[in-house]
Amino acid sequence: MPYRYLDHEADIGLEGFGGTVEEAIAGGVQGLLDLLVDTDTVRPLEATTVTATAADLGALFVALLNAVIAEQDISRRFFHSFRLNGLTRRDADWQVWGTLLGEPIDLARHAVGNEVKAATYAGLLVREEPGAVSLRCVLDL
Repeated sequence: MPYRYLDHEADIGLEGFGGTVEEAIAGGVQGLLDLLVDTDTVRPLEATTVTATAADLGALFVALLNAVIAEQDISRRFFHSFRLNGLTRRDADWQVWGTLLGEPIDLARHAVGNEVKAATYAGLLVREEPGAVSLRCVLDL
């Protein structure tokens, strides 16, 4: 898996990683989805676009995770997977957009995981090295 969970006193740390920024972002979003629900119980039937904009990569990671949390709450859907469709830098801002695949929440069938209130700036870390990128933040449970 391109993500890992990190110990935290009351919440949980999330780190997405990969060979590129795109892989690290996508891994982090998948880590969030897997924390919210057992994604094996969710069918990828409906596509939803999610976007985020921020001044730097760390803030972008937090903003995108919060956009995913908001989309789940607003649409009352669980998501099976995430596909990153684009990442650009325009002027001083970064923008990311992707597709969430999922279905309406069915508590009789879906194995609910943790309730995540928000992605936070606590523990925020962006590490870029040749061939390795890591994005880390703390999720408020």
